[in-house]
Amino acid sequence: MREYPKSIFTIDVEDYFNVTEERGEPPVSEWDSLPSIVESGFLKLLDLLDTYQVKATCFFLGYVAKKYPHLVKEAQKRGHEIASHGMFHRIVYKMSRDEFTTDLLQSKNILEDICSEQVTAFRSPSFSLTEASPWFFETLAETGFIADSSVFPVKRDYGGYKTTQKKPYWITTEKGDICEFPISVAPFCGKDICFFGGGYLRLFPKHVILYMHKKLAKQGIPTLFYIHPREMEPQHPRLKMNKMAYFKSYVNLNTVQPKLEAILSSSKFITCRQYIETCFPGKRMSSSFT
Repeated sequence: MREYPKSIFTIDVEDYFNVTEERGEPPVSEWDSLPSIVESGFLKLLDLLDTYQVKATCFFLGYVAKKYPHLVKEAQKRGHEIASHGMFHRIVYKMSRDEFTTDLLQSKNILEDICSEQVTAFRSPSFSLTEASPWFFETLAETGFIADSSVFPVKRDYGGYKTTQKKPYWITTEKGDICEFPISVAPFCGKDICFFGGGYLRLFPKHVILYMHKKLAKQGIPTLFYIHPREMEPQHPRLKMNKMAYFKSYVNLNTVQPKLEAILSSSKFITCRQYIETCFPGKRMSSSFT
């Protein structure tokens, strides 16, 4: 029997109001006064992953980790990889290199203080890596990261970074190497389309997502899925935004859980850390502090 590559399941651990300024994200000064659903949504995801014995890479927003450190510890206790999603959900291409460095280290230090383990994987908020930040990968290496999952290989509202790579690949910088886990896309009507996370996963029918997932697997390409805790809470509060942004943010929220159940039962999964250790032996992802 043919053995297909293991897939990668990732979670951006942020709250429903951690979106972008263009979609009505409130200022950081107001976050603590807003109702939160990140805890309930994230615990539902962890329970669902337990049901299917799947381990995920959890990209924690530093703000969430600081406010809810028990969520970091719970994910770690259940065997999931702890990773960084930045501190305050700031768009990368709107930051200077120094601002990005500060944001990276603030989140990294908070997470490492909580889990007593080196945090070496990162994902930019809203996949906001573009060619406008040529220092991005070097800065990651300089601040102790080994893996990244910010490359969204097709144009999108807040990012898009060109690559022909479909599988995880290494990027060499003067400060060290970074293993990039690009967001999975599949060809459809002559274009590469993402079917495997966020609004895309909510928009497309379950059978289409599974078909595209299997299509990648047959090519030896691991599918990278991503999800957010708010998508497990369909009735969460809505933010004011324009009609198109509203549609993208809230379409088909009630379809997420059955789609995830089908996805999780359709494949074997591996974390970003496990992928590197398995496919690139000799590369050390993290170790407990001594």
